[in-house]
Amino acid sequence: MPSRFTTITAAAALGAVIIGGYLAVQAVTAPTGAEAGTRPAAEMTPGGLVQGPSAVVAENPDGDVTVIEYFDYQCPICRRVHPDLKRLAEEDEGVRIVHKHWPVFGAASIYASKLALAARWQDRYREVHDALMRLPGKLDEERVREAARSAGLDIDKAEKDLDQRADEVEAVFDEAAIQAHSLQFQGTPSFVIGNYLVPGGIDYATMRRVVKDVRDQKREAEETQ
Repeated sequence: MPSRFTTITAAAALGAVIIGGYLAVQAVTAPTGAEAGTRPAAEMTPGGLVQGPSAVVAENPDGDVTVIEYFDYQCPICRRVHPDLKRLAEEDEGVRIVHKHWPVFGAASIYASKLALAARWQDRYREVHDALMRLPGKLDEERVREAARSAGLDIDKAEKDLDQRADEVEAVFDEAAIQAHSLQFQGTPSFVIGNYLVPGGIDYATMRRVVKDVRDQKREAEETQ
């Protein structure tokens, strides 16, 4: 059976379409099976998306509500949203942040994501991710290396690890891209929050509102069992 999501348009996410204090939403069915490329239907669910190699848990691994972000380090809107995501995770420890590396802006974006993924093997992922997100303008490999180095990454070790574990990194990129296309995302950033799809930017107030709605739905479902 196809998984069910609700899409919040970018306009609604930015507060442009509010009806009676609630977001205007449109129900959609996420493609599965053959329509979803090579991934089985079970993975195209809110729970399934946090399984597999592409799911990088960045904050609050035991949170009861998951915010999944498909992003690129050169995406200006991703950079703008980054402080709000950090604030959300800091103020609400029940919000788990999961990153999906979807580098769509070219070679420098791919290299930045590779170094960030390698930082996991040095326990520096969050520091490197934050440093890369704070870089302004167009990236190149030297700027990426310098930012990662300033965040405590051993670049020589990271690049050696990337050579030795290249298949693991490619699996991260491949799975994230398949999922993003299956969910009909057109670019970065794009979010999955519970059963809501948010293609495009989202402000802090809307993040909080959607997280609350997801929690309320879960509570109501538990009470009716």
